[in-house]
Order: sequence, then C-alpha cells, then structure tokens
Amino acid sequence: MCQRLSSILAVVATAAFLLIPLMPQAAEAQEGSRFRVIVPDLQPTDGSRDRFGQRVADNVRDLIDMDTHVAMSQRDIDRAARDFDLRYRDLDCTTARQLASQLDVPLVMCGEYHEEGDQFRVDVTFFTVPAGEEFVIESVAVAQNDESGAASHIRTAFEGLVQEVQTVAFCQAEYASSNWDQALDYCSRAVELAPQSNEARYALARTYLETEQWQNSLDHFEVLLEDDPRNDDVLNNAAYVAGQLGDTDKAREYYTRFLDINPDNVSVRNRVAYELAQAGDDEGAMNLLQEGIEQEPDNIELHERFGMYAFRAATARQSTEPQPATQDGDGPQVSSEVAELFRTAIASLEMVIQEKGADADSRYAVNSMRAYRQLGEPAEAIRIGEMAKDLFPENADLRSQLANAYNDVGDVDSAIAALDQALEINPDLSQARTRQGNFYLQAGRVAEATEALKRAAEAGEQQPDQLAGMLFSHGFSNYIQNQEDIPEGIRLIEEAKTFDVSTEFGEQLNFFHGYGLYLRAEQVQQPQNLESAQRSKPIFEEAARHIRAGEGYAQRSGQDMQNLLDAISQYIEIQEAIIAREGRRR
Repeated sequence: MCQRLSSILAVVATAAFLLIPLMPQAAEAQEGSRFRVIVPDLQPTDGSRDRFGQRVADNVRDLIDMDTHVAMSQRDIDRAARDFDLRYRDLDCTTARQLASQLDVPLVMCGEYHEEGDQFRVDVTFFTVPAGEEFVIESVAVAQNDESGAASHIRTAFEGLVQEVQTVAFCQAEYASSNWDQALDYCSRAVELAPQSNEARYALARTYLETEQWQNSLDHFEVLLEDDPRNDDVLNNAAYVAGQLGDTDKAREYYTRFLDINPDNVSVRNRVAYELAQAGDDEGAMNLLQEGIEQEPDNIELHERFGMYAFRAATARQSTEPQPATQDGDGPQVSSEVAELFRTAIASLEMVIQEKGADADSRYAVNSMRAYRQLGEPAEAIRIGEMAKDLFPENADLRSQLANAYNDVGDVDSAIAALDQALEINPDLSQARTRQGNFYLQAGRVAEATEALKRAAEAGEQQPDQLAGMLFSHGFSNYIQNQEDIPEGIRLIEEAKTFDVSTEFGEQLNFFHGYGLYLRAEQVQQPQNLESAQRSKPIFEEAARHIRAGEGYAQRSGQDMQNLLDAISQYIEIQEAIIAREGRRR
C-alpha cells in the first residue's frame, strides 16, 4: 500500500477556518473567537496609480469584520512587520505570506489590478498559511474611482470562500482520521466547491484508494498530475492505482516518471519495482531494476529482486506460449524470448548465491535449477543443486528439484536417493513417493514402481484409484495398445489390481485385463497347431472371465462386451477343434 498522506500542516492550516475554534489560538492569529486575515495593498501590474490599490485594501479591511474572521488593521500589520525590519508599505504578496506564517495568521489576501479601457480589472486570491492553498475569486472590472465597489465584490466573494475552506477543512480532518465514509462525503463536496484545491482533491483521491474505488482514485490523481506533472508522491499513487486496475502500461509510465525524479535512489527503485510486480508486471519491474544495475552492476540487492522478477516473467510468458518443437526431445523447450529471460534470471540469482552463500534465499538455487531444466540443460541444474545442498542442508524442495534433474538425465537411482533425502527432511513433501513410482515406471522397473506407489497410497498422497491408474495407463498405452509387449502390459495391470481400488475402477481393470489377455491369446494361437491351441485356450478362457467381471465398466463406457465375448468364444471353439483333431491323429 502506498504511504499515507503526511501533510499534517495542510490539515491544521485549513482547519483554522472552522467557524468555531476547537482550541485556543495564538493571540496574533485570533481576535476573540475570530480568525485574522492580512490584507496588504493591491498591486498595479501596469504602472497604474497606487492610490486605487491602497483604498481597495482599506475598504476590504473594513468589510472583513465578520463573526468568523476579521482583517488586521493597517496599524497592527505595520506594528507586527517592524519586528521583522519591514513596514506595511513594503508588503507585497510574498512578504505578506511570510509575515502571516510568523504570526500564525492563517489567511492572506493578495490582489492586483490593471487598466482595461476606462476601468480597472481586479484579480484577487486568498492564500492559506502555511499550506499555500489558493482560493481565487472571480475577476471583476470596476470604474477607476470605484474602490468601494471592488471591495464589496471581494467581501461577497469572501463569504462564499469561507464555506469552501470550511468544507476543505472537514475533508482534511476526516481523511487524516481515516474516517473514510465521512472523508468521501466531505472531500467530494470540497472538490465540487473548490476544484482548485489540490489538497482536497488529493485527500479525495487517496480516500478512493483506501476504499479500493480504483478508477475514481486514478481519475483524480490524473487531474492533479495535469497541474503538477512532476509531483512524485502523486505519480507514485497513480502508478499503484493503475496497477490495481490492471493497466500495466499506465502503471509503468507513471513509475518511470517517478524514477526520472528519483533516479539514483536504490531503495526507491526497489520499492517501485516491487509495486509493479505486485500489480502483475514482472517484466516492467525487472526493466526498472535493469536501469539500476547498469548504474550499480555489483549491487546484490538489485540482483536479488531482478533475478526473481526475471524468473517469474519467464514462467508467466512461458504459460501463454506454445512449446516449440524440438528434435528427439533435446534442447530448450521454450521460445527464444523465454529462454533469454531464464538465462537473465540465472545470471543474477547465481551471482547472489556466490556472494551471500548460506545467507542467500534457498529459492534462488531452486529457481535456477528449474530454469536450467526448462532450457534443456539438466546437467547444469544438477551442478547448482549439488553445490546448493551443502549451503542449505535442511531444504527439502532443493533436493526435490535435484531429483527431477537427475531423472532428466536418466540417473534414476540418484533421483530416487535425492527424493529419499527430501523425505527425511520433510516426510510430508508433496507427491514425493508418487514421483518415485513414476521415475521407476519410466525406467521400466515395475516392481519398484509398485512398491513406491503403495507407499504413496499409505501416505495419502493420492487415492488408490489414481495410483493404480498410473500402472494401468503405463502398461496399456506402452505395451498393450501397440501390442509391443503385451505380457508386460498385463503384468502392470495385475500389479494395479493389488491396490485397494474402488469397485468401479476394479471393473475397469478387469475389463482391460481381459482385453489384454485376449490380444495375447490371439498371438499365441497363431501357429494353429496342437501346442498353440493348448497354450492359447486357457488364456482365452481367462480373458473371458475377466471381461465378464468388468461388465459394469463396459455398460458405463459403452464398450461392446458381447461382441468381444463372442469373438473369444469362437477362438475357444477353434482351439478345441484343433486339440480334438490332433488328438485323433495320435
């Protein structure tokens, strides 16, 4: 979350306009319960006579004599100015505001005028002190001798100004107290009454941010940026809100502008990159850090974050891209853009590991290994893993990833050993025994695979149906379906049936067990002689028994069980005929 507004002075200064003071004020700022206003002479901007501006100021001081505010007299202003080596006649807008700050006077009127035909055009602004908020009243043209008319216009405008400032004060007070509902009410009205009040608009934008009304918040921050494009606080807030809206391009733009103002601040760059990453823009975050690394290539803190963001950017982009085809499964399984991101991540993460050793985050080694595997370089993943084992002896995830890398290069025994070590550290490591079973299966070590998968079932890693299904799927797809090694496929199905499977899955296993036996019997009976008939006939009969035991599965899946049984029956009759014929010949 962005930093909270810290401009308490603005709140205090604006609150000074409340109709009823909440606590005693300094004597210089207050007369009784009324707040004082400094009104210096209006200044001509074109060489017009000074007398008009002096008389308008005199009239305004007489007219600002209200229940809530009173103008300081010329004598009192002059007396106070002498303490600072000034005189009333020396005061312009700047020195009047400086004097007001010293006296704790919360409001100063500044005015100027110039000739416009036979009239004077009068422009007046009231400034809050010390916040410097400007409240501009509507310009007016009066006859050159109508000082009272100009003053009357200013007095009328001031009455409306008091309401504006009061609403702004309530806005600031409720915002500073984190009373979001009240702040939303008062700040909305304050911006409507005083659209020029940047303090009120900022408080409203921040209130929308705090209540997660992101679009409304961004709209007001962008208005503030139109007035002050280099306000780094507003840029930071606008970037954060844009990120929450999912507008990463706009968030990146505002953060970049923010860093243009603070280019050498590493902590700021890290914080901005973090907020970009939190908004889902990891590539934007790493690009910001890249600029910092170019300035400080040995800054380990920058490399840490840069490497992590680069890795996340690579995996995010990889998830949206189709994997490119590779020959014989060798080489990287990612696009060149993703590969470059992975290599960038590895370079920074390995630098951090080398520099910080055991004080580094163990995830850096794990992610480097993952990146190398995605690049089709499991040997490099093994190198990192073996080195990192000594640095992080109690890290199960690292050994788990090392097991994957060993399996990638076909070293199943080392892969199993790495997972055993991981299980010693964390017996609850997710799917570790299941993966051991899968590694053994891929290596054709069925008995060991079965034992590993049974251990997975005992540990509750997966349901027995799922674990037995791994044996069944491997056996059927690799050996039975292509008829390359039907006996091996049947053996895997028989192993699957030793698990405590559900009735439904047991029926499926029986059906395909029978189907595998049927295919095997077809192969055995091929010579169609006495020996082949005697060997194949019991296999056909066993196939029929298993298929009938899988009747429930056949009905649910729409398998034509009867047609298959009819075919088996015909084969059995043929084998019986061959046996009978050959028997008579003997």
